[in-house]
Order: sequence, then C-alpha cells, then structure tokens
Amino acid sequence: MNTSDQLRAVIFDVDGTMFDTLPSLSAAANDVLVQSGMHEVPMSLLRSALNEGLRPMFRQAIALQSAPVDAVAATQLEIEYMAYYGRRWLSTAPLFAGVSDALATLKAQGLSLGICTNRDRASTNVLLTSVSIARYFDTIVGIGDAPMPKPAADPLLMVLERMGISAAEALFVGDSYMDASCSRLSQVPFAAHLGGYAGHSSDLLPNVFSFTGYDQLTSWVLGRLSATEEACHA
Repeated sequence: MNTSDQLRAVIFDVDGTMFDTLPSLSAAANDVLVQSGMHEVPMSLLRSALNEGLRPMFRQAIALQSAPVDAVAATQLEIEYMAYYGRRWLSTAPLFAGVSDALATLKAQGLSLGICTNRDRASTNVLLTSVSIARYFDTIVGIGDAPMPKPAADPLLMVLERMGISAAEALFVGDSYMDASCSRLSQVPFAAHLGGYAGHSSDLLPNVFSFTGYDQLTSWVLGRLSATEEACHA
C-alpha cells in the first residue's frame, strides 16, 4: 500500500481473525462424534480445515476416524453437528483481545468496515450479535454469497463492489493461507493476524503488515491514515 493510497475500508475474516472459534467448533464436533460411538479428534488436527469453513472442518473429523464412515451416515452426522453447534456452542466463542476496541476506533476514523468469511451468514450474524459488534459492519459476505469461496477472489471482490471502493482503498485482515490467497488474487493489501489458525507464518505471505495484538493493527492503520493526510497537504 502506497502512502498516496486513500484507505477507506478495513475488511475482516471471522474465524481465527476476530473470533477464537476453534475450541467451540472442536468441542461440538467431538460431542457429536462421541454420542455416535466414534472417537474424539484432537483440536490441532482440525485447525487447518476450519479455514475452509465449518462443514469442511467436520468432514475432516469424519475422515480421521479409525473406521470408514459411509456417505449417508456422514451426511446425517454433519446435519446433526451443525444443529448442535448452533444450539449449544455457537454463541460461546470469544473475541480475540482488543477486537472490539479496534473496531470502535477504526469506525470513529470514518472507515467502512466489512466481513469476508467462509462461514455462513446466519451463524456470522449470531456471533457478531453475541458480543455486540454487529453495528460496526457495513457489508458482510459469507459462504454461498459469491460464486466461489476463499481462497478465490470472488467474495472479497463482492465486498468491494458493495462498498463501492477499489482494491487499493481497502485492507483485508485475515489469519490463513485462504485469506492471503484471496487478498492476493483480488489485489487488496493484506494484514496478517499471527494469533489465528495458520499452519505456518509463510502461509500468510504476501502481507503489508503482520500483528499479534489488535492494538498493533489499530496503530498501523492510524499511521497509514496520518501518512495519507500529510501527503495530501504536502
């Protein structure tokens, strides 16, 4: 991102970026598996699959069972899992530290805020409402809204279109290779959350900035806004 670029919007991924959802999703999956006479799957083995979405993560749990699970049974278990997760675990996922303050600060600077996620819209809305941050977001694009999900560019390009801005005027914040790839393909500058679910830091390349705490992200964005303002008055 050049200092001459006017930053107008910050767009966020959900799982592993704003919310620490892996523990609740893993717990829901293992509850359903055990109730069906199957084996628990360690959370660490489900980490990377969550980047693709909730259903792919559960399919990974099924694939890791010691005995094959037939397609009909697997489909039924997936349905039970999604219902059980929504009923018991969905609203328990916490925000990463500092997210709410960061959103409030960025919004106060006049930036538009959006979401680009491989999570469905309904559960995304429940998460946002559960921690009282839904009001900050102008645009939300979830799984199924665009022709192809992340890592394709489609969902992020849809967010840009709905916001009425160019790629150079946005920053995409994510935590996985899915996010980094989506950002690269859509030519939106990428900020990498290092505290998320990436398998390795190299999965988050290329990026214009990486951070572990949301205070760092806020400071970086405010610095870019100040640099742009100074350049305009030079």
